Amino acid sequence: MTRVCKVSGTARVAAVMMMALIMLFQVNEVYGKSKKNKVDDTHFAAPNASEDVQRTVKWIGKNYNNQFLPFGVIDKQNAVIHLFSKTGEAVASGPVLLGISKTDRIDPETFKKRLSSIGPSERVTPAGRFQVVLGPDHRGKQVLWVDTKFAIALHPVVNVPGQNRKTRLNSETSSDNRITWGCINVQPTLYKNVISSLFKRQGFVYILPEEVPVEDFIRQVSLVSPVKNK
Repeated sequence: MTRVCKVSGTARVAAVMMMALIMLFQVNEVYGKSKKNKVDDTHFAAPNASEDVQRTVKWIGKNYNNQFLPFGVIDKQNAVIHLFSKTGEAVASGPVLLGISKTDRIDPETFKKRLSSIGPSERVTPAGRFQVVLGPDHRGKQVLWVDTKFAIALHPVVNVPGQNRKTRLNSETSSDNRITWGCINVQPTLYKNVISSLFKRQGFVYILPEEVPVEDFIRQVSLVSPVKNK
């Protein structure tokens, strides 16, 4: 009888310990899920950006459209670029200078013209999804090539006589940020400290449209961009 009681007592202790372990596992599992969700909520989100940017970034994350590569989203209407890591974590943002014309497509005939003969209505920063790569420009300086077909690059702001580009980039309003022939100008520090390292192994830049709703843009991008699973 004593032996049976001892065995029963041992069994009860084992059962209590097992229940405690199960409860501890369940608590850790819930905590782990909660913590994971909390981290995930900070990815593929742009709380300080426009609604169009937020909608685009969420779509990119949901569909893995960045193919696990770093990416940037350029909001042409507000003249801002938002930069993200390959996992969708917001890295930095800053003002940009863009093409004068508020249209989304470049006329192929424009590329055949000399730079001096390209009029304001033809100076376009095109909308679209672009696979970008670092490389030298015609002067040998490193730039981020966005649309190689039309020689559209992203690079530090340059000094063009009479255009006050640095002043425009530093102003509080975006109304004076339309001045380039189509290339994207950014702050030198943003390019040096973030962009040149972020896109060391390629990536994507999404340039949002001005002529159509962002939903149409997303639909068009979905049709032409191959998507690889994570």
